[in-house]
Amino acid sequence: MKACVIVPVYNHQHAINTVVEHLKPLGLSCFLINDGSSPECSAVLQQIAEQESEWLTLYEREVNGGKGAAVVDGFKLAIEHGYSHAIQIDADGQHHLADVSRFISASSQHPEHLILGQPLFDQSVPKKRLYGRKFTNLWIWINTLSFAIKDGMCGFRCYPLTAI
Repeated sequence: MKACVIVPVYNHQHAINTVVEHLKPLGLSCFLINDGSSPECSAVLQQIAEQESEWLTLYEREVNGGKGAAVVDGFKLAIEHGYSHAIQIDADGQHHLADVSRFISASSQHPEHLILGQPLFDQSVPKKRLYGRKFTNLWIWINTLSFAIKDGMCGFRCYPLTAI
């Protein structure tokens, strides 16, 4: 298994440095996908790419295409560079990056499976967000006829690139 990290970025200039700092010790190659961010965010991303060029590649999308389009571009880059799996991480710093090793372990045991994270919410989560997720998950369960997917909206995932 040869894994890399894909981070779609849209105007997360205040959080992306911390995300990159936490990714670096993991020893994985990283593709930052700038999804048409502001000039301020683009400048931050360019600086990061110059400083971390040994393990990090910046891909620039001129126009914002949405998170899905940015992730697909990341998949294409990962495949071109010979990776078998891509771990998607959100740029806002909400994911616990120490869990990346758990994704790699699960993917090693089940290399053909999509591995999804599951966020843990406390009482401070906005009710609109919580119930929106519950509603979306209900539709996922209906469409898949399964309760196996605990949170289909979590952006912390590991994709087998052979399925792309």
